[in-house]
Amino acid sequence: MVNAQSYPRPIIIDTDGGVDDALAIIMALNCDRFDLKAVTVLAGNIDVHQAANNVLRVIDIVQPKHPPLVAKGCEKPLLRPPFNAAGIHGADGLGELHRFKNADGTERYPQLTVQPSSENAIEVLLKAAEEYGKDLTIVALGPLTNIATALQTNRNTMQKVGRIIIMGGAVTVPGNISAAAEFNFFVDPDAAQIVMESGIPLTLVGLDVAMKAPLSRQAVEEYAKQHPSVVSQFIADCTEIYMAFYRDNEGFYGCYLHDPLAVGVAIDPSLVSTESVYMVVETEGKFTSGMSLADRRDRRDETAAPPNVDACLDVDADRFLKLLYELI
Repeated sequence: MVNAQSYPRPIIIDTDGGVDDALAIIMALNCDRFDLKAVTVLAGNIDVHQAANNVLRVIDIVQPKHPPLVAKGCEKPLLRPPFNAAGIHGADGLGELHRFKNADGTERYPQLTVQPSSENAIEVLLKAAEEYGKDLTIVALGPLTNIATALQTNRNTMQKVGRIIIMGGAVTVPGNISAAAEFNFFVDPDAAQIVMESGIPLTLVGLDVAMKAPLSRQAVEEYAKQHPSVVSQFIADCTEIYMAFYRDNEGFYGCYLHDPLAVGVAIDPSLVSTESVYMVVETEGKFTSGMSLADRRDRRDETAAPPNVDACLDVDADRFLKLLYELI
């Protein structure tokens, strides 16, 4: 599914800066198989400016030796009004960190002094595609607006990218924002369809596998006690509201590791089993907007609609969780 490459290999994370995005970025920053060149940011879970601040917050907490460039991109979907998930991720998209104080009463997460790059995310994506070509993996954790815009800007350059690993969609299970659609595809189905038609090798880490990788509140709190650090405390803090949402709405006091699993697949593709399918994303349906429709019919002639996505359908959740703990 992913070509054998020398390590560390260049990657870019494209994100909308929510809670599970933060956990995914922590994994990537701590993974010696990656050279995280940049984090490109867009609106989705929260507006693009707050999302960029959230990414900078995570980098400030992890303190990597070589911090990646952080660049802001699209402020809204291609054709539709913005739609966010502040009710799930907190008003700041990161669990409302202003609530937390240290023992001496000072703010645990004071205002940052760093700013995002002046470069635009679309320019960053295109420059990286040109420079690294097939060696470059993009891990897309939010709506696909930035990537679709880069394709619209210079399709030939973007087609040099080795693979895009997409957290989005659902093949055999219901959606999570509607009966038909997963959140990222629902927010910008037009962008998702452009990416489906891009000709770039795509891996879809959708709800089929993401919902099989739960993390309980108890596990997070126990980990923070057993491994006290700035990072473990941040994970406990930022996931509090996110996990409470699942407790109150689904009866599970924890969360699903949607975005971390996408990074996990980038690190170790053998964590998942995949099926190569032809996929389209519904852009006009009254009730099915954002639905990822995979053609799983038994067809002898696939020339008219050849497979364009490797869709993940099963995951070794235990092995993935082991990898998660190793990298946080």
